[in-house]
Amino acid sequence: MIDKSTIKKYTGRIPACGCFCGGCPVYNRDKNPCLGAEINLERCEKCTKFHLCCKDKKINHCYECDEFPCKKMKTFSKSWLKYGQDFIENQELLKRVGEIKFRELYNKKAT
Repeated sequence: MIDKSTIKKYTGRIPACGCFCGGCPVYNRDKNPCLGAEINLERCEKCTKFHLCCKDKKINHCYECDEFPCKKMKTFSKSWLKYGQDFIENQELLKRVGEIKFRELYNKKAT
């Protein structure tokens, strides 16, 4: 999970990959930050790894896929561990509690 020192409140949509944008280093940087999946929709919707894959399968998040966790997800998830997010765990949490509760749980950790 995310370290409290690196998380900001985020109320937008959760992208297909299951990233909590409030804990993303690009969202949290001071200069030219990403505005999150809700506002930066164009960037997220061009994501060939997860968004377009989910769109082709007519699902919203990777956990809904029969192949979850696929090799792409496993590799991508490992690369994000250094930022305090395990996307496979995020997907499992999304599946259990849904997007609204997912955001609430992460936002409770915001500084």
